[in-house]
Amino acid sequence: MSQTTTPRRRTWIAALGCVLVVGCSTAPSKPEPDPKEAKVAALRNLGFAPANDGWELSLGVKLLFESDIDTVSSEGRAAVADLGRTLGTLGIERIRVEGHTDNVGNAKYNAGLSLRRAESVAQHLVKIGWHGDAIERRGFGADKPVADNATPSGRAQNRRVVIAVQVE
Repeated sequence: MSQTTTPRRRTWIAALGCVLVVGCSTAPSKPEPDPKEAKVAALRNLGFAPANDGWELSLGVKLLFESDIDTVSSEGRAAVADLGRTLGTLGIERIRVEGHTDNVGNAKYNAGLSLRRAESVAQHLVKIGWHGDAIERRGFGADKPVADNATPSGRAQNRRVVIAVQVE
């Protein structure tokens, strides 16, 4: 076979060279999304807001309590279940449940009531699969009001449970 290159052979060699060059080049890859940023975005979409030591969600009307009541309403149980499942899918491993009261009544009693409210919510999280040791429970009584306790509507807003998480 002759070592000379025919015009037809040069065309094939040029075409093969183009294929090899194109095949070897790589498109710039997209940077992998930061898992922490993805969690933060998902928490914001759920209504969480940054707090001093993590992210907090006050479930509003769904986790407000009547005066001297520590059981979660059916609407509240559904909200807790949905939230607990969603947090699990985000890879959140620990939850802090904070109970609160208005300022009516004895401070020591309110501290206990707020802790019972937190425990009630924590038990619903356990029912949907959260491990009890992954849930921190705190009772703040009337120490952290979000509204004015001088009005009935303000007191109602203060009888609540807040769920807080850390993003790692």
